[in-house]
Amino acid sequence: MHKIFKHLILYLLTILTLSTLSFLFIIEQYYSYEKIKNLNNQKSVLLKILNEEKKSNKLDILQYNANIAELNHEMQKLYIQSQYNYIANYILDNFEESNQDLKHLESLIKLFDTHSREYFTHEQKNKQIQKTLTSIKHTYAMIDSSIDTMIFKNIQYDNDRFNIFSKIFLASLILLIFITFWYKIRLTKIYNDILSLYAAHTGKNTPIFTQEVDAILLRMNRKTQIADNPTMIDSITGISNNKGMLYAYSNRKGITDSNFSSFSVLEIDNFTKSKRTFTPEFTQEILKKVAYTISLYQQANDIIARTDYNQFTLIFLRSSKDKLFKHTDLVRQSISEIKFLSPENKHVNITMTGGFIHNANNAQLDESLRKAKELLEYAKELGYNRMIQIKDIPK
Repeated sequence: MHKIFKHLILYLLTILTLSTLSFLFIIEQYYSYEKIKNLNNQKSVLLKILNEEKKSNKLDILQYNANIAELNHEMQKLYIQSQYNYIANYILDNFEESNQDLKHLESLIKLFDTHSREYFTHEQKNKQIQKTLTSIKHTYAMIDSSIDTMIFKNIQYDNDRFNIFSKIFLASLILLIFITFWYKIRLTKIYNDILSLYAAHTGKNTPIFTQEVDAILLRMNRKTQIADNPTMIDSITGISNNKGMLYAYSNRKGITDSNFSSFSVLEIDNFTKSKRTFTPEFTQEILKKVAYTISLYQQANDIIARTDYNQFTLIFLRSSKDKLFKHTDLVRQSISEIKFLSPENKHVNITMTGGFIHNANNAQLDESLRKAKELLEYAKELGYNRMIQIKDIPK
């Protein structure tokens, strides 16, 4: 279940990425159409100037200036629109070529403006007029050719871009369809597993898909079975006693070769025979708090039990050996940090000493407990508030 939901985040990020690419594609396509409209509009303005008859009045000059201003404005828009050609600029590497085409067109328009302004604003003889008109028409022909080339390149670029995006979108669509159905099947199974938790009390033997739900169901069933039999519960702490531990261990399920097991026996240092100075009420309060703290570290297939007056047995299952000892020693450290308030309003620190062994899955319980208790006795000889494992014993 953890992997499925972890991959689900990646799936959603993929959809977000594809949606962003689609949005960029739409923006780029929009500006591509605007670029063609811009170039065609420039051709129309230039043709209007070319067909304009020279008149000896100020309105003629004002109209010409307005047309040139429109051309310059359209050129600035072209530079801005070219910035949105993401594929051309960053994938097809056409940015320099496109920029050179824009600069070339801009220089031709300036040359056209020079010849046209000379024609509209200066008095010339017929021979000079014809020469100027020839220059204007020649420049217009170059501009017209340049614009046609840019339009053709833009159409070719649109075609290349469509080929790139069509392949990306087709592959993405197929992938998303496959992943969607894959998630639909698995999420349906997870949903059915969750429903099975609600129906756990019915006794139906429903197949479980997810390991997490299997562990929860196992833990629920084990707790229910133990709770139904008060002889398996320690009356003070509410966790398993010896009988409950034996029963839970014999019914242990879900252990695979990829997991590692450990047995630990922890003893409360403050409750040794020479230190039994607490009142029965305060002693019970300590036992309850210790049991509760241990239960905070209990996972689905773990077993915890109070197996003696001041001893607790922990049977842990983890994915690595390092985690087994680390989590068990964290129990000891956590208990040592608890501040108990005695009936005399004094703060009391409770410590525990333990023996820890790595163990094969489904090993004999008696033998494992015997080894753990031997390590506990060795630890007590060295001092208190410590956890000893086999490798700590000098050879």
